[in-house]
Amino acid sequence: MKKRFLLTTAVIVLIFSGCLTGLPDAGGPEADYRKTVPLQELWNLDRYPANVFMGVSAPYANTDRMVSEALYNCARSIAVGQQLQVSSALVSESSSGGGLISFATEGGAKYFENEIADILDRLELLEVRGGSRSGVVVIAADPEVPALPRPFVQKFDDSGRPLWVDTLPEIPGYLAAVGSVLGYRFERDSLEAADVTAAELLLNKSPEAVTEAQSYSVSSSYKSSAGNLESFQEGVLQKSEGALEGFYVLARWYDAAANYYYSLAVIPLR
Repeated sequence: MKKRFLLTTAVIVLIFSGCLTGLPDAGGPEADYRKTVPLQELWNLDRYPANVFMGVSAPYANTDRMVSEALYNCARSIAVGQQLQVSSALVSESSSGGGLISFATEGGAKYFENEIADILDRLELLEVRGGSRSGVVVIAADPEVPALPRPFVQKFDDSGRPLWVDTLPEIPGYLAAVGSVLGYRFERDSLEAADVTAAELLLNKSPEAVTEAQSYSVSSSYKSSAGNLESFQEGVLQKSEGALEGFYVLARWYDAAANYYYSLAVIPLR
């Protein structure tokens, strides 16, 4: 039986060690780690084919530990792409005190953890990148995934902001969504939460989603100096769940001024 592991939009701390006994020699990654690299460059995979993935670690004093964790998270992103079971809940509510509002109540994603060990064994390490605020970022290729051209390459405005953050791109053959979250303590957790949010949005667009809606209504009356008053509150709770196959994060970005993280993710149209 395959073991499922849960991702949620809450802060997730994952510790993985013992994968490596030393830094791999891939063009001097240990020296690269000591350089201060802009976050946008740390996460940019535009020059690589679609069988290249990234993984991020939390910052630790031990470099080997950071590389091990980042490799694990890289392998996990590949396992997530094979099949991701996603659930989300959205409330649309109106009341006498204001107009219509919508807000998410919960969400999460599950994947099969059993695949990760095999994926780790076959990964081909390409780069180890590092920055002043983050842990390390590893870039690795999966030889079992076709090395096709990436279906999307980012474009930026004059300030360096990616255009996809504000305008969802149309990518032929794919459904796309942009997930965003307020930053957590670690960039690793912030990126993961933005990925999960993008997955929830893709689920809502997918024909594979199973949706259940429940309505509710609450009313009350009370006396005040202005006389007898009435208030009401009504809404709809919509729950969705389904499996996403081929989930892939094409790009990520961090808005330092707002402390928001963004993930552009896709699934192939079937």
